[in-house]
This record gives sequence, structure tokens and C-alpha cells, in this order.
Amino acid sequence: MTQTAAALEAYNAYWANSFIPAGDIMWMVLILVLASIALWQARTFVSKF
Repeated sequence: MTQTAAALEAYNAYWANSFIPAGDIMWMVLILVLASIALWQARTFVSKF
């Protein structure tokens, strides 16, 4: 087994045992939500000047 295959297997096992449902997708959704909030906060901050 190559290192990449071992890493992929460990990644899949980590998310399969995750306490978050559909954890392999939810972390990407969380990043997008946080990025959207950060952009909104930046726009409101800049518009005050």
C-alpha cells in the first residue's frame, strides 16, 4: 500500500467515525458559511466609513 492509499484510508475512516452526520461534506459547508459571514462583516465594517 502506498502512502497516498494509506492516507486516503485513514481519512475515510476518520470521517466514517465522525460525530457529525455527513462529516466529509459538512466541514466544507462550515468553511463556506464562515467565509460568507466574514465577507458580510468586512462589508459592514467598510461601509461605516
